[in-house]
Amino acid sequence: MKNIRTYETRHGNLSTVVQVGNRNVRIRFISKDNVHGYYATTDVDLQKAIESDRGYGSKFYLVKEPCSCCEEMIDLKPIPDVKTWQKAKELLRKKPYSVSEHELSSPEKIERVAKEKGIMFPLLKSNL
Repeated sequence: MKNIRTYETRHGNLSTVVQVGNRNVRIRFISKDNVHGYYATTDVDLQKAIESDRGYGSKFYLVKEPCSCCEEMIDLKPIPDVKTWQKAKELLRKKPYSVSEHELSSPEKIERVAKEKGIMFPLLKSNL
């Protein structure tokens, strides 16, 4: 089993760059409440880079007991430019997703279908 490490920030949807070897890697903390943002990874080199970054311990830190949503987020691709449920619905109706109108009749259904398709909309909130 891969070792998932989850990091938290209290800066909401935070985007930062960490140095992994000779390359810069952008990581994005995803927040549903615009306060607590989470980032999870199984990449050992990335984990070491995050934990040696100057922001570690002040801007973000390792979570000892991650919430259940963090493990789900590791496999979901965030779509940050979608800011309304209508835009999310339009995106899912188009290729490559091609989801029917009936399957997208509520925010909860849109969120569930997006999850099934491997994507998430971090700027949208539902009551799930």
